[in-house]
Amino acid sequence: MAGDLAELELLASLPAPWRSGRLEALASGLTNCNYRLRLPSGRSHFLRLGHPDPCRLGIDRATEWQLYRGAMGQGLALPCHHSDPASGLMLLDWCDEPNWAEAPPPPAEQPGLLAEVLVRLHRLPVPAVVMAVRAHAAGYRGRLARIPDWLPALERGLLASREPTDCWLPCHHDLNPANLLGTRPWVIDWEYGAAGHPGFEVASIQRTHGWDDGQREALESGYLERAGARLGSRGFQSQAFLPWVDYIGLLWALLMAEHTPGPDYQALIDTNRQRLE
Repeated sequence: MAGDLAELELLASLPAPWRSGRLEALASGLTNCNYRLRLPSGRSHFLRLGHPDPCRLGIDRATEWQLYRGAMGQGLALPCHHSDPASGLMLLDWCDEPNWAEAPPPPAEQPGLLAEVLVRLHRLPVPAVVMAVRAHAAGYRGRLARIPDWLPALERGLLASREPTDCWLPCHHDLNPANLLGTRPWVIDWEYGAAGHPGFEVASIQRTHGWDDGQREALESGYLERAGARLGSRGFQSQAFLPWVDYIGLLWALLMAEHTPGPDYQALIDTNRQRLE
């Protein structure tokens, strides 16, 4: 009953003609609520309601919307018909194409497809909001209610190192298989979008897609061929960011598990902890 009431209130918050539709709950991500909105005309739209506490997760809604609008212009993001950045609500065109977690393109094609995504993404204006890995990780760690006994020893070596800080470009920061639709691909869930180091973006792709070094290198070379220019003075330097991807993923999962314990978060904690050991 509470869920039905919440869905009715969500529908009522939409402008005409969308408030006359019917909501069908979809399998949601780890932070969002997702729905299919069916209109009386037979058309469908995708409705996303964002996490209720974006600041806790380091999400800047205004920057998300800035990047999303630019991404629509580059043909990267589905057309958006209504948005409310304050609540993270977005009403998008429906897309029947499966995501890469369900139906991945052939492995040999994936680096080239994502190289094209990055080339288009880097044509956008650089956002004022920056996601620097050290500060982002510190934000997550500082919000933890309890620090695991094993964490200080695990993080000591990484925090004593120096990460690259020589290049800042528009980044999505979550180009995992579930956020890529079809062979185009359409890119969804821009919540963590901000200015960032492209090496971190590529390292995150390698981890979340389960790529080997050869696939990562194919993405980087494909990017340089398409962009027709060098990337900064030192290139991607993505290998230097692999432990930062693991560390931030670990802290994020610890933070989420404090609020909503479950096997999905525990699996992420275990995987990222093992990578850092």
